[in-house]
Amino acid sequence: MSYYFRFSKTVMIITALGILALGILLYFLLFHSDKSMYDLIGWGVIIALLYPIASMPIYIKDDGDTLLLKRLLWTKLYQRSEYTIEQSSEVNLKGTIRVFGSGGYFGFIGFFYKPKMGLFRLIQTESTGSYLIVKKKDSSQALYIAYN
Repeated sequence: MSYYFRFSKTVMIITALGILALGILLYFLLFHSDKSMYDLIGWGVIIALLYPIASMPIYIKDDGDTLLLKRLLWTKLYQRSEYTIEQSSEVNLKGTIRVFGSGGYFGFIGFFYKPKMGLFRLIQTESTGSYLIVKKKDSSQALYIAYN
């Protein structure tokens, strides 16, 4: 199985606004900076806006023994000998609270909480209804990857 992530319209709009804000902030810091303490805050915001770009999911590939999650700048391998990987279309994320992460800027990526599910990680660029649930065998925290 191989799946290339696609952006929903909501994610595209939030991403476009984020890139616009990144460009405007970068312009003012480079060309209209007065070297004040606010510049330090501005550079911190720029770093915060660059990380989701670097960690943007590109595709997942499952060859039976390994699940490969390719992001823009790195790749993560999940070996079935260390992780349990299952498919589910029964996951309902309504009422989920984002604890830390991106709320639509290059996808919904980060730590989320739902009372019945507890704290979990999520990678979702569109609402597909189908999820891969990846859990380390000695851990209760799960990674939910939306795919179609």
